[in-house]
Amino acid sequence: MNGRIVVPVDGSDLALCGLHAAIDLAKAVDASIEIAYVVDITKAAAAAYGDPQYVAPCLVALRDDGKRILQTAFAEATNQGVSAAIRLLEGNPAEAIVELARRPDVRWIVMASHGRSGLGRLLLGSVAEGVLRRSSVPVVVVPMPHRARTSAA
Repeated sequence: MNGRIVVPVDGSDLALCGLHAAIDLAKAVDASIEIAYVVDITKAAAAAYGDPQYVAPCLVALRDDGKRILQTAFAEATNQGVSAAIRLLEGNPAEAIVELARRPDVRWIVMASHGRSGLGRLLLGSVAEGVLRRSSVPVVVVPMPHRARTSAA
């Protein structure tokens, strides 16, 4: 097949499950992966309680966190023999992921059903749902492991 698989990550254990699924798919179809982290600007504003003097430092912290997460995911992919690239994006996560996947070499998006924001939706995370609704390429949604769904925590 070749081509590229976009893999959004956010540092959560579930996103790691999505990364592993993307690595398996990339190996099976001889594709490369592009690992993306989206700095959600609205989170920076919320963390700063809307105070403009604190938004910039919050953005810096989110970017630094994203770079660390991307490097960890990149190492995981390359250690497993998959060609990988990383992208640090900013904006609305669902929109940024869909926009990244609009390139002609992108064949799939592989992502976790939920991320760091937790179970914001009963059946599917809001970012995953947004990507599913807007994507022009197939989206593989990796579900929560059964033990996480039945956990008392």
